[in-house]
Amino acid sequence: MNDASGGGILLVMSAVSTSNESVSCRQRHDGVVVSNRNICREHFELTVRVLPGEKGGFAPTAPGQFIQIGCRPPVDSMDMHALAGDEFEITEGTWPSLQQPEMTQRLALLRRPFSLSGRWDDEQGTCIQIVQRVVGTGTQWLSELQAGDKVDLIGPLGNTFTLPADRKLGLLVGGGVGLPPMFYLASAMAKAGWDALGFVGAMTSDLLAVTWADDKPQADGKPVQSVHEFARYDFPAVVTTDDGSTGLKGRITDGLIHYLESLTDEQKQQAVIYTCGPHVMMHAVAKLAGQFGIPCQACLEQTMACGMGTCQSCIVKIEDDNNPHGTLESGRNWRYKLTCTDGPVFDSTDVIW
Repeated sequence: MNDASGGGILLVMSAVSTSNESVSCRQRHDGVVVSNRNICREHFELTVRVLPGEKGGFAPTAPGQFIQIGCRPPVDSMDMHALAGDEFEITEGTWPSLQQPEMTQRLALLRRPFSLSGRWDDEQGTCIQIVQRVVGTGTQWLSELQAGDKVDLIGPLGNTFTLPADRKLGLLVGGGVGLPPMFYLASAMAKAGWDALGFVGAMTSDLLAVTWADDKPQADGKPVQSVHEFARYDFPAVVTTDDGSTGLKGRITDGLIHYLESLTDEQKQQAVIYTCGPHVMMHAVAKLAGQFGIPCQACLEQTMACGMGTCQSCIVKIEDDNNPHGTLESGRNWRYKLTCTDGPVFDSTDVIW
């Protein structure tokens, strides 16, 4: 997931897939970089054209799903002689010189997960977008990609957000690199005839991974069409920064609670909160959702190695009375579930925060 070319491109959501469909349709794909745009400090919006895999083109996707992308040159573009290293002989009293890239260079051995921030299909195939923040070796490599470079990825993975038939107002709360799935979700809501309001938060203004529209973010937290990724669908947004450098000074939940307090009971009955971002932020959003009686779907961010349920590294405790692994002191039964295959989207009331 994430974020993409300079603007103006209409992202069209393809047919919605279920988690089981995602499992059956996921496959490895080669891709070619279309663009790689520096959105703000440390954040890049990568657009990739996905080439057909052994099972055909990139499967249908929906907001909430993600890909696992390789953060090193694909094998077919690497110098295989350098990869294998030169022959060497071991003689008494000496140690061979290690020449393999894995031993001599900083390379990301594992793929990295990224939520989709957009997708569109044309006569040439499928383009997908992700937004990533540079935090280490793998993401640094991604940030240096240029148009025409090759990548490889696995996807689509995970389950999706849902749009309840009896509701029509989406409150999209995204913090940091939790924003990309909110952008993709906005496109789906526009297509489904929903109203939506974005909530965008970061520590400071130069870490806001958005494209600015015409309106200026309001310091009083008033929703305006300031964020292009929402404004292109005629959706307003509330922008918050911890230091007050842009928009409302405070945390994203400060902007959310101010808006929730303005809703009538009838409007609350029409609303659903969707959130993605840091764990602490999502927990706070989930608490507010409970206080105001509004359902909330959380797209969890967990470290994962495979993205397909094999490594078991992305476990999360989810309430489960049928076949629990344990019981909290409060009496809630819980079971470990996998963020990559059971999620990443969960009902916030089921998560053991």
